[in-house]
Amino acid sequence: MVKISAFASLMPNKKFISKVPTKTYTSYSKNEIKAEIQKNPYSFLNIITNHQIDKQIDRFTYTRNKINTFKKNKILIKTQQKSLYIYQQSYKEKSYTGLICAISLKDYANKKIKPHEKTIEKREILFAQYLKNTQLHAEPVLITHNGDLKGIINTDNLDTSKPTHSFFTDDGIKHKIWEINKKQEIENIVVFFRQIHSLYIADGHHRLASSLRNNKDHICLAYIVSKNEVNTLPFHRKILNIQDIDLILKRMHSKFRIQKNKNLKENSKHLQCYIKKSWYEIELKEQQSLVNNLLVSKLLHQILNPIFNIKDERKDKNVHFIPGNQNIMQEIKQCKHNECIFVMNTIEIDTIMEIADQNKTTPPKSTFILPKLPSGLIMMEL
Repeated sequence: MVKISAFASLMPNKKFISKVPTKTYTSYSKNEIKAEIQKNPYSFLNIITNHQIDKQIDRFTYTRNKINTFKKNKILIKTQQKSLYIYQQSYKEKSYTGLICAISLKDYANKKIKPHEKTIEKREILFAQYLKNTQLHAEPVLITHNGDLKGIINTDNLDTSKPTHSFFTDDGIKHKIWEINKKQEIENIVVFFRQIHSLYIADGHHRLASSLRNNKDHICLAYIVSKNEVNTLPFHRKILNIQDIDLILKRMHSKFRIQKNKNLKENSKHLQCYIKKSWYEIELKEQQSLVNNLLVSKLLHQILNPIFNIKDERKDKNVHFIPGNQNIMQEIKQCKHNECIFVMNTIEIDTIMEIADQNKTTPPKSTFILPKLPSGLIMMEL
């Protein structure tokens, strides 16, 4: 009983469609942002880069004005009719295919769209202010469900039908978009989702929570993929500036069964730690509840909190999160004598859904989930 709808999109002009979209803003360094803006006047980074402005509200106004300028110059085009979009993203051997649509914030408020992560109120309020002033969803939130989309997306047909847009971006990702604008086709998809009991947030918890704050009766832009399309990876932990690393190692030895290994073991069910140029496998105590028995939870409650005195991972400046798509061995090579790395395991999407169904949440930075949607490609104005 989930409600989705077609929407009037804001998209790059076909002439600029490969030049406007960007990765997540935080994935760029300052030098990369500066270089991209200098070489590419069409990049969405030109719209959202506003650090030269002091007041936050003025930054949002600047962004809205830049959107209007891009629209005036026909770099961005607002569609007149409401449509749905099948969007496919491919890189090397991996491909993701799903539906871009509008979802109901009432469904989110009524727990039909379920979270698995806690949000931070300060970030919710800030992004709600952003939405109020910019009036733009620059990219969809990533949503999944416990099934497939074969009833509305026939991949065989997609292979033979001509997409509305097909292009590569500079990061080597291939993007294909099929616009669905016929009333009967849209209605068939809407009816398909009415038969689905729940959707699950894969990525974008703060954007959905902020959208609800901004206008609880409105809609939010979403990319819905089946659970088999979602790729879940961990966030590893690097601990910086350890004062007495020998004491830390001694305390871990006194509390847990620890085995020294030559290398990182694949698919180990135990916690693995790289410290003092050696690998250790640590057997942590099993817990009763599903959330507390996650490796990331056991690390926090059994090691980081009592041994490292780290109370809040997100706020602690000595905790660095390493996304699971980065080369962990490269991080190992750069690990300093007063640092250590804890290697996390993957939390499967079925486990994430089970946690959400229990109205529970995972610890912060438990999952790094793909695909990551580009900003500035398929957008929705409020």
